[in-house]
Amino acid sequence: MCNTLVAAHTGCGVYPDNTMASFDEGIQLGADIVEVDVRVSRDGIAILLHDDSPYLHTHTFEQLNNPVIRSLIDPMYRDHEIATLEQVLQFSDSLGIKLNLDIKSVDAIDPTVRLIYQFEAQKRVFITGCSDNITVRYPDIQVMLNTPDDLSMEQMERYGDFAEAICSEALQGGYVGLNMNGFTCLPPIVIRAHAAGLMVWVYTVNFRPAMEWFLRMHVDAITTREPNDLIALKNELNKL
Repeated sequence: MCNTLVAAHTGCGVYPDNTMASFDEGIQLGADIVEVDVRVSRDGIAILLHDDSPYLHTHTFEQLNNPVIRSLIDPMYRDHEIATLEQVLQFSDSLGIKLNLDIKSVDAIDPTVRLIYQFEAQKRVFITGCSDNITVRYPDIQVMLNTPDDLSMEQMERYGDFAEAICSEALQGGYVGLNMNGFTCLPPIVIRAHAAGLMVWVYTVNFRPAMEWFLRMHVDAITTREPNDLIALKNELNKL
């Protein structure tokens, strides 16, 4: 039985990344987890946005959502308002959907954590990305350790040592698991992590052969822009 969770990358369908329409799309497609990117406006409002913008440091959330300003941030916001994390948490509250909040900057941490507590969402929210001191300051928040995007030749040749070091870092740091670029995730680290009680998530996996590779490796979650394909593949494997 394949129990790997399907995590819908923000922008997994026809709607632009980090919009409420895209978030709802991930839910409607049947994902177990929906991933969004989180930054903060000048007045401390946690918003959904991937890239940094100078407007974040000079404008309040209300000012950012002016059609003219938001179009300057990204043309896609001409037809879509900038969403807040509060909207996401409120929208998903009754559904019990799991969330991957990819925090993009240190100043977004506290506004994000406050909202997690406000919605009592500690058990369904996982933090990835910028995680400075979250596990120390907020030990009941579930944080995944982002591992290096690239590995050196030496790390690949001594992958067992790399796996041991990363798992030790996660355990000592109070993380609940590893969030890994798919190109760096090999069976030894999954075996080592699971033996230590750590989860392993991989991103961003959009092609069937790679999906099957990770499903057979029994990673705990796969982040993808193609959740339909991943769900279909899981169903096929579960019938074997």
